[in-house]
Order: sequence, then C-alpha cells, then structure tokens
Amino acid sequence: MSKHISKDCFYNLPSGAMVHPCRLIHRDGTLMWKHALLHHNQLTLPETEAQEQHIIKTAQRLEELNSWVSQDLEPWEGFRIHVWFNLDIPELSDGISAYFKHSVCSNTNVLKTLNAHIQEHETLEIKGTSLFFRRC
Repeated sequence: MSKHISKDCFYNLPSGAMVHPCRLIHRDGTLMWKHALLHHNQLTLPETEAQEQHIIKTAQRLEELNSWVSQDLEPWEGFRIHVWFNLDIPELSDGISAYFKHSVCSNTNVLKTLNAHIQEHETLEIKGTSLFFRRC
C-alpha cells in the first residue's frame, strides 16, 4: 500500500485486504477491482470471504477466456465488464457471474471462439446486448 494515497481511497475486503479500485485483481491481468465492484458508480463490496474468493476466481477465468479471443489484439482491446458483483441482482450476488462485451469482437464471434474452451460447469451465452458468463 502506498503511503501517499489516502486510506479512504481503498476498499476493505472481508479477508482484511485493502485494495485500490484500480488495482488489478490478478497480476498481469486486465481486470481491476472497480470492474467487479462498481455498477453505475454504485459500490457493492463482498460481505463474505467466499464472495471475495469467487470474484478472484471468476476474474482468473475471465482473463483466461479473454486471452483466447484477444490473442492478436492490443491489451486494451478485450473484455469490458458491464456488471459483475451486485447483491441486488440474484444471479450476480455470489461473484461467479458477469455480463460483458468485447471491445472489438461481436458477441457472436466471441461465443463461437470460446465455446470450445467453456468447461462443463460453466455457462457462456448471449443475453440481451451482452455476453453472460457463469462459473458454476
């Protein structure tokens, strides 16, 4: 933690970790804590360590899937999260699901590319104008 950033800028997670919204969830990744916890500028913090761990594991899996779609693209040309963790939305209250789009590829192309890489306990489908991913 930097000594030059106010502690008020950090999110306190159930594990006791304090993370800045712009901190990457996984080193060398592209997804930040703000992608998981902010929706329409409304902050939703996990209430349990299990939710926190689900967010971390989902981030890891989304990073893996993004690498299959974005191999020849620039780092900023990848998944754009619309909503991920939100206690007010039942399907998003555990941290294992997310709605997203790809910044360059169409939903149909992303779905075609990733279908071979989706594991049997996972779901990837087009819902409305976004892709919906669920880990379990």
